[in-house]
Amino acid sequence: MLKIHHAFALALAATIGLASGRADAASQVLGLVASNGLPTPLQCQDGTCSAHLSSFCLQQARPAPSANSEYELASGGTLTLIATLADGRQIRLPGERLVSLHTMIGFTSVKISLPEANLKKMNAVSVAVDIGPLTTAVPAPIAGDPNPQTAEEIAYATGPMRRLAEGSFERHGASADAARLSSLLINALPIEEPQTAEGRDAVLAQVLAQAGTGSLTAEGVAQARQMYSSCEISVASKSAFNLRSCMELRHADLMAVTNRSFWDRTGGS
Repeated sequence: MLKIHHAFALALAATIGLASGRADAASQVLGLVASNGLPTPLQCQDGTCSAHLSSFCLQQARPAPSANSEYELASGGTLTLIATLADGRQIRLPGERLVSLHTMIGFTSVKISLPEANLKKMNAVSVAVDIGPLTTAVPAPIAGDPNPQTAEEIAYATGPMRRLAEGSFERHGASADAARLSSLLINALPIEEPQTAEGRDAVLAQVLAQAGTGSLTAEGVAQARQMYSSCEISVASKSAFNLRSCMELRHADLMAVTNRSFWDRTGGS
């Protein structure tokens, strides 16, 4: 069960990385959780296709990013777009120069975006993103930054620290599996969410079937179900605006707690 109430997610994600970092310094290098065979579909609205990606901090001493901070893909990882054409064929394209990355809640999640016009140029009807192993994102350079990321810092964060983080964030375990399932649910929810509990339950069932719960830990599945149940109650009682926003905050809680445990084991950076 989560130990931190979701109302504190934003404050936690924004502060636990500030132990020795300056607020006016370049923010933290982030790891992007690998897809591990489950590409993330993008939803299109108002000319933009986007999705929620799980992320984590690789530099405890650097300040956490503000919401909507711009990031760029670092060398060493891969971000592949999988476009489905009208005839059912799929094409795979390197996504580095085609998408934009901006933080959502602290270091715990990133929004990936693609102009819908780019899909039309490819004659595609839908698109998903596949995040490869050891993929990281670095803050976009800011003119006049008094403490920019150095090449040595980036190399350490994207190399040794990123490899250490695989065990905590990408290999099967209770927290990693719960985070993966909750992110899948966030992205599976339609823009116009179902207005009944039965409709929302159907989306959860779809996600569990897609993920193949036999390959996930029972503890991780149970934790994801508990996150969903808590949000379902909040939506039904109108204490949460909608299921997506509630799950985003619950997901942020989980990623922040996992990140804290990771730092405690590795001594931060």
